[in-house]
Amino acid sequence: MKADLDSFSLGKKTFLSRLMVGTGRYRTLDEARDSIVASECEIVTFAVRRAQSALVSQNTSLLNTLNHLNIWLLPNTAGCQTA
Repeated sequence: MKADLDSFSLGKKTFLSRLMVGTGRYRTLDEARDSIVASECEIVTFAVRRAQSALVSQNTSLLNTLNHLNIWLLPNTAGCQTA
């Protein structure tokens, strides 16, 4: 019963953790990935603009290193001219 009380629903998706972690402010990709994995969060926010620029420049993106089966990505469009 405790798990039901602590769960968080967003639309049809239910999460066991209420913790949301962002992808910014880390010194390295490894530090970001390790921190996100260690937190056991299920929701990760990411800046759309930063993700797009990583694709254009063909740099390794943090989003490519995360397990998308365990983590739900929540885009942050703040600062974007068009989303």
